[in-house]
Amino acid sequence: FVGRERPLARLEQFLGWALAGQGQVCFVVGEPGSGKTTLVGEFARRVLAQHGELVAALGQADAHTGSGDAYLPFREILAQLTGDVEGKLDQGAISEENAGRLKRLLRFSGQALAEVGPDLIGAFIPFAGLAARAAAFAAERAGWLDRLEKRVGQEAGPGSGIQQEHIFEQYTNVLRALAERQPLLLLLDDLQWADAGSIELLFRLGRRIGDRPILIVGTYRPAEVALGRAGGRHPLAKVLAELKRYQGEIEIDLARAQEAEGRAFVDAVLDSEPNHLDEEFRQALYQHTGGHPLFTVELLRAMQERGVLIQDVQGSWQEGPELDWAALPARVEGVIQKRIGRLEQDLRDMLTIASVEGEDFTAEVIARVQQAQCRDLIRKLSRTLEKQHRLVRAQGIRRLADQRLSQYRFQHSLFRRYLYTELDELERGYLHEDVGLILEELYGEQAGEIAVQLARHFVEAGLDDKARAYLCQAAEQSAVRFANTEAIAHLSRALELTPEAEIVERFKLLLSREKVYGLLGRQDARKQDLDELQILGGSLAEVLSAEEASRLRAEFTLRRGTFAEIVGDYAAAESAAREAIDLARQMGDGYLEARGYRGLGFILLRQGDYAAAQQPLERAIDLARSAGRRQIEAEGLQNLAIVLWRQGKNEPSKSYHQRALAIYRDLGDRYGEAQGLGNLGNVYLGQGDYDAARQCYKESARIDQEIGDRRGEVMSLANLGIIADINGDYARAHARFSQVRDIFAEIGDRASEARALGHLGLVMGNVGNYARARTYCEQGLGIFQEIGNRQAEGWLLNTLGLVLYYLGDDETAQPYIQQGLEIARESGNRSGQAYALTSLGRVQASLGELNAAAASFGQARDIRQELGEPHLVIESTAGLARIFLSQGDLGQAFLYAEEILDYLREGSLEGIENPFEVYLICFRILQAHDDPRSAEILQQAHRLLQERAARIDDAEMRRSFLENVVAHREIGQLWSER
Repeated sequence: FVGRERPLARLEQFLGWALAGQGQVCFVVGEPGSGKTTLVGEFARRVLAQHGELVAALGQADAHTGSGDAYLPFREILAQLTGDVEGKLDQGAISEENAGRLKRLLRFSGQALAEVGPDLIGAFIPFAGLAARAAAFAAERAGWLDRLEKRVGQEAGPGSGIQQEHIFEQYTNVLRALAERQPLLLLLDDLQWADAGSIELLFRLGRRIGDRPILIVGTYRPAEVALGRAGGRHPLAKVLAELKRYQGEIEIDLARAQEAEGRAFVDAVLDSEPNHLDEEFRQALYQHTGGHPLFTVELLRAMQERGVLIQDVQGSWQEGPELDWAALPARVEGVIQKRIGRLEQDLRDMLTIASVEGEDFTAEVIARVQQAQCRDLIRKLSRTLEKQHRLVRAQGIRRLADQRLSQYRFQHSLFRRYLYTELDELERGYLHEDVGLILEELYGEQAGEIAVQLARHFVEAGLDDKARAYLCQAAEQSAVRFANTEAIAHLSRALELTPEAEIVERFKLLLSREKVYGLLGRQDARKQDLDELQILGGSLAEVLSAEEASRLRAEFTLRRGTFAEIVGDYAAAESAAREAIDLARQMGDGYLEARGYRGLGFILLRQGDYAAAQQPLERAIDLARSAGRRQIEAEGLQNLAIVLWRQGKNEPSKSYHQRALAIYRDLGDRYGEAQGLGNLGNVYLGQGDYDAARQCYKESARIDQEIGDRRGEVMSLANLGIIADINGDYARAHARFSQVRDIFAEIGDRASEARALGHLGLVMGNVGNYARARTYCEQGLGIFQEIGNRQAEGWLLNTLGLVLYYLGDDETAQPYIQQGLEIARESGNRSGQAYALTSLGRVQASLGELNAAAASFGQARDIRQELGEPHLVIESTAGLARIFLSQGDLGQAFLYAEEILDYLREGSLEGIENPFEVYLICFRILQAHDDPRSAEILQQAHRLLQERAARIDDAEMRRSFLENVVAHREIGQLWSER
């Protein structure tokens, strides 16, 4: 290893920063043969010798399967961090010393997996191997192993709610936890071949290791990245740009180093052995190779083998009599061609077959293709091709049951590439078929482990049926690992290989792909699959039994309903749910029927039709319980609990939430448990039991942190902000929502970021800082309009209208609120309509349009009575009372005031836009009637106002709360006058 002092020094600088607690990501960049892998390997060797606590792990992407083999480099890294080191030791990729450190790390890595990465078991690392290593390395059975064992068999599928981002967060949290024990050096080789999921995970790590002693070093070929992938931009390109934007210059470019130090490299290589080579020779060699490491080394080796360079009696190299620079290859490809060309034909044939299997290959496969004795073949590989020609290297032995697999690797990918491209299309196809069939036979029942490789071989061989089968297996494996992009790619390729006439197979593939598109939020692509499914569904009865066809159509109909609900087409969603119920009932399939009723109830809930939603949800719960489908039962219970809560039936709601929680806990569904706790907290919040609500939100946040659901964790923080807002602790509420907004912006959840901005606007509106409230609302509204979230856009249009109303700009406020009302009507959102109508009534009254205002308040009141929202009914009722008071109809105004007073004896005004406006209206009506209760109402309002003001620590915010909000200011003035 020579001539790399500057790149090594730069890597050591990155490591120094990381060891100081400033986690780093950097990249070594260069074309094939530039020495990237060698440089990184030498760096790891040196720093492991220097730092006794440092632990290193290596992950490598594969040129043939990498983009479809989900998280391959990160799976390798996690395996090593949990003690699986024998394979890398055999390959010489890690040292004995580092292997010992990795084994000793297992007790900590196992604990970290149990605490913050439980869903990585199965997705990234098999439990059986982990348990075996724990038994081998630990004297006593570890408690963390018992906890992980309980998770085995609890499928983390779609029902669990676990998503790719949760897996990313869990992986990140495991590394962060390990780095608290020992600094980590993670090496990622050949990232140009990595799958999209690995690249996204790399980006997540780059943003989240900044306060931990972790250095991630990646290598890649810039030319391959520049070519893009699948007709688009290479996923690594975007990540590189983003990481550079945050961290500055993080690349070590070996091409630039070659230009600067190429001649020094040539001299160092020559001087690594005794020689009498003069300046003229050295300059000529540099001009010929440009200091390219692989070209320089291989050309010198070729010159030595051909006698162009010879050794004198002392063993020093010198020029031979036949030196002719013009006769030497001008490029590294030429050197490789001559190296391969000197091989005997049987050796070349062996390597040609190996090149078809891949950069890593198996001796037993070559032996079977050639119908040769495996022992003789291994002798040629190890003695001739490895030790003499240095074209391959042994990687070790793998055992599958009683089968022994001897594994090798090309010394450089360029050797393998040259041999593979020399094959014509016909010969290549036959060899892929032979290799695929032999690998399938060798792996037997474990063939699924190499589904991605087998799919590639059979695609190239033109064996479409086999290719499709393994593509489907690869898609399933990707889905289990939450690698949705890779699952889409496998399913799409399988569809391409499926003839149009195979209706059922295409239907099932489209159902699988539509589901993954849904997880990715790719609604346009999802709609295209649903449209094609609609067409194919009409032909199912021609090729299937009536029951089988109905079952597939019912599944499709449920999917169609879910899509319609997501895009806000509630009428279509409701129709689809009812159609699915009919199909399921005809078949007597209780499970599908339960899903249909659950979907129908949820859609009605989304529309705010709570009374109508209750019956289908109860039916779904009964059917799910009878069918033994506890996941659907829990979902139905949770939805029903929300329905009851919306109707003000808090005790029954709590009971259903607790029943759902018990099921989620029994199933081990941590996501459902966290969500259920959050919903239960909402019930306590509505009851004014803030301590119980806080406890639920904190427990929900703790679970979300464990499963890596950062979004759920932040939602719990937002709920804690809402409690602070309701309690009048506006400074804390503002701080919470600011934190929430920043985190959502960091993780790229623009919709939730916009909601946080809306809540910031409400907080600022509550304290009378309407200018800042307007800014927040306009920012959030811009995001909602950009991403096309119509329902949320309607909510924020209305909120912005209210802010403008409080600013006194009624004419600007009115069209915003009317737009929000139109969106609520379009989507069938009854609760949203009532909210907008109440706001519109305020503005119309301020503009002097009293009859129109009375109509708006009246419509809002009717809707809220239908929906069973008593506290919000009072808000609309107060608006009507205000109108009749303004019109001089004191009798009608007094009747409304009595209704409000009756409610206040038992109920709470928590959750309405401005409770002090309600108090003020009641006071004015009672005062106009010379009713002595006016003094009691004013006293009650003033006491509540002062209590809330006292909770505001920020003096300026407290002053604004008391003086800038009109109702607050008037209550204060009236109290002073009395």
